[in-house]
Amino acid sequence: MKIFPALLLSVAGSALQAGAFSVPLPTTTIIKRPAFIGPLQLAKRNHDDNGSIYATSNLDTPQQRRLFLLQSLGVASLFSTSTVVVSFPSISCADDYVYKRSDEDGGQRDLTSQLFNPDGSLRDPNMVVEAKENAINLPFSIPSTYDGIDIVIATDGAQPTSSVPAATTNLKASYKLPFKWNQDATSQLPLYYDSSEGKNGKSCNRITVYSISAHKNLDVSTLEKASRVGVAKSLFMDQIPNKYFDQGVSKADLIGGRTVRKPIKSLEGEGEYDEQIYYEFDLAFAPLECPDFMEGNKENLGLGFCPYDKIFLISATVLENNTKDKSGSLLCCVVECDKAEWKMANSDLKRVRSSFTVDRDA
Repeated sequence: MKIFPALLLSVAGSALQAGAFSVPLPTTTIIKRPAFIGPLQLAKRNHDDNGSIYATSNLDTPQQRRLFLLQSLGVASLFSTSTVVVSFPSISCADDYVYKRSDEDGGQRDLTSQLFNPDGSLRDPNMVVEAKENAINLPFSIPSTYDGIDIVIATDGAQPTSSVPAATTNLKASYKLPFKWNQDATSQLPLYYDSSEGKNGKSCNRITVYSISAHKNLDVSTLEKASRVGVAKSLFMDQIPNKYFDQGVSKADLIGGRTVRKPIKSLEGEGEYDEQIYYEFDLAFAPLECPDFMEGNKENLGLGFCPYDKIFLISATVLENNTKDKSGSLLCCVVECDKAEWKMANSDLKRVRSSFTVDRDA
């Protein structure tokens, strides 16, 4: 409301300048007014039977100027009020919005337009947009005879090369990768690079699927005791040659774990399915050395340790051979990432780990 005094002063100033150079007004003026008569009128008025107001007085020039200013201020005030009122937009119907998205791409709307109405309300609360994924299938063979421990490794989707001469069971291990990740190893972008909006970074360090076949003491109880014995030891991660995994994983902290059940083809008959139990583990460990803050290490806050810098998401299951010596085969999927990748793509990384399945090949 502070705009009204400013408008009145500006109009008054203009009126003063105009009045100083105006010609004298006539001494007799007949003014037709509506029923309402403001208080700022002439002092002398005579009313006739027709309701007209006659201002018949010999006014001098200062009084004429005062009358002109008062009338100008009244008109300016009325004009200012009407202008402010008209300046506010009015909504004619419920379909008119201040901001409304338009479908400019020929029906291919963005994700926001698919989920929300033009007024910002949720389009369909029960609607779920599924992420596009690419399945990675890897063949594994279970040896017919066991001589110690047999290890088969597949890294980043490469087909495993098994040294097993004869196999009694052919297995298929699979997991799913987000379609938005770069999965072409020959591309200029790093493997698992997420170039979607708001990401633009590598989401994962490495994905490994390996199998361990042992002639004894390898059954479901091996995974059940993993949280007490040690996950890395129970999953034979320390026995994979060439120090395949970071040696810090043997001292990693178990952050979380759970079991899930998934179908698998039964050996009893065609079309029959059994339930296979999968154990999921979340491991994290800090670097072996933690320089001081004064040495340029911003992660060392003087607490005597550094935060986790590597995370392992693991899903493992065991196929038993139903023998007295408890022989079986362990199949495990390990998704590795660092703290930057975890911060950017932790939800995608968990979905990759949980998508790991093992089935008997027909």
